[in-house]
Amino acid sequence: MRTFLAIEIEPYIKNKIEESQEIIEDSESSNIKFVEVENIHLTLKFFGEIDNTRIEQITDIVNQSIKDKETYTIKVVNIGAFPNIYNPRVIWTGIKDKNNTTVELIEELDKKFNKIGFKKEKNYVPHITIGRVKSISDKEKLTQTLKKLNKKYHGKMEVKKIYLKSSKLTPNGPIYKNIKEFNL
Repeated sequence: MRTFLAIEIEPYIKNKIEESQEIIEDSESSNIKFVEVENIHLTLKFFGEIDNTRIEQITDIVNQSIKDKETYTIKVVNIGAFPNIYNPRVIWTGIKDKNNTTVELIEELDKKFNKIGFKKEKNYVPHITIGRVKSISDKEKLTQTLKKLNKKYHGKMEVKKIYLKSSKLTPNGPIYKNIKEFNL
């Protein structure tokens, strides 16, 4: 089963992100595959194909790691791109929180997941992928649109839960299902 660990994004923030997607799409500068609104999430760790034994290991690690963690607030802000806005391949919106809580959580989990054989992440930047660029017809126009949206504020929310999700790939896009739910 193809799996990942994620934070679900509140519906009103997803709607704001969709507005940003529409602005980018209306610039008619590129062929971009946008993430469907219902699939928008913040990935904490992608595991790939795993079996039930791994699910139990992951569950134990997450439960152990978050037992003393409290809910916290994140702001969903900015529009950016990897590798950068001048050569965009992945378009994203960023995450900010008061004490770098999301990055600390990811790093703590990542160290523990690495001990059971999962590849360690490098320089993780908390972000929500909102689109993947397939081709660009007007690079300057797309860059200008991304610059205009650079400081876009999508909203803030309380992070109360983390989800272990499955991802089934289909010709119409991925279908995500919650496997486990963890309360902060």
